[in-house]
Amino acid sequence: MRLPAGFAPLRERNFALYWIGQVVSQSGTWVEFTTTSWLLYQLTDSPVLLGLGGVARGLPVLAFSIVGGAVADRVPRRRLMLITQSGQIVTSLVLGTLVVTGAVQFWHIYLISVVNSTIGAFDAPARQSLFPTLVPRAQMQSAVALNSVIFQSSRLIGPSIGGVLIAVYGVALPYFVNAASYFAIIVALAVMVIPPAAVRRGRVSLRAGALGGLRYARRSDILPLLLLTETFLSVFGANQALYTIFARDVLGAGAPGLGLLLSSAGAGALVGLVSLVLVGNFRRKGRFMIVAGAVYASAILLLAESRLLILSMAITFVLGLADSIWGAMRNTIAQLSTRDRYRGRVMSLMVMVTRGTTQIAQLETGVAVALFGPVAAATLGGAMVLAVVGSVAAWGRPLRNFASGPVARPLETELAADVVR
Repeated sequence: MRLPAGFAPLRERNFALYWIGQVVSQSGTWVEFTTTSWLLYQLTDSPVLLGLGGVARGLPVLAFSIVGGAVADRVPRRRLMLITQSGQIVTSLVLGTLVVTGAVQFWHIYLISVVNSTIGAFDAPARQSLFPTLVPRAQMQSAVALNSVIFQSSRLIGPSIGGVLIAVYGVALPYFVNAASYFAIIVALAVMVIPPAAVRRGRVSLRAGALGGLRYARRSDILPLLLLTETFLSVFGANQALYTIFARDVLGAGAPGLGLLLSSAGAGALVGLVSLVLVGNFRRKGRFMIVAGAVYASAILLLAESRLLILSMAITFVLGLADSIWGAMRNTIAQLSTRDRYRGRVMSLMVMVTRGTTQIAQLETGVAVALFGPVAAATLGGAMVLAVVGSVAAWGRPLRNFASGPVARPLETELAADVVR
């Protein structure tokens, strides 16, 4: 049976290996992520301290991602990923051991989150910049959508597994499950055959490389607007802390309810991404992204009004669907607007605003919940997201009208500046 054109990247051996390995690994990550959120809330019983867990995960991403992107543009990306994935096995085993021995304290979670996120600040740019080298350029949108399917499939599978493991076995086992899951991507990376063109061996110093990436992004017509918009959505959008607080304090659904909410969002995201894959490439990416953002904001406002678990699951399904389409269009536009020489550094900026800012935003969620309550906090967030999306629709013409695939015009100044200092 012939697959639809949108699945063409899976015919590429390296991309197929990468895709399967990441599905397993990211599922394990979501098992641990769900467990850590629940454990931290149990230990602290504080929305603010729960939000500080996001700060511990987010600050290293903001601090080191641009350096990680510069490293990804000058060393073999597969080798870098093998190192970072191995390091994340160690952090999961350490935290799991602390839980098993009964020695775990809430500050242990913060400390290990900082270490793990520092590793992730080097892993994520390498991962984001590796996969476009595994497929032809004509398959980029489909590859981005399929790559997003990895995250959303794991978001569907992982939280449900995590919720069941917590309920049946306690909060220790999920950490060892996650540690084992990393071997899937490590094995996949080890057996890939990477073409020489995919190995980046620049002589640029890290400082000059990082600054060159910032200059390149700043001079682009698209990237600054894309990064600014994503920052606002990351700060005021739905996040792990909000889902955790709603599951326990608004819906009274406990850890299994948290798993169901996250899995519903993952299911919606998966439906959205599979639809993108089946539709295939289309031109009006900017406008489609803005529509998805408006739906996302509206769903947050509806979630604030829901008091039934089943209704909240339906709303988070729509939230996940809109978020996945927004994310796929965001990443496609970023990839198509970037020269490969700068890909690691540009994608590190995307990681900073998607992962770093989102994690730190959990503190904003915790403070807002402490001050105004969860319902008002969610309403405020949804209103802010809707205002930002509306502003982009009205005044962000370059992003709104993005509809082409070629790499953005050469930025000769940045190319000249990106030299050894």
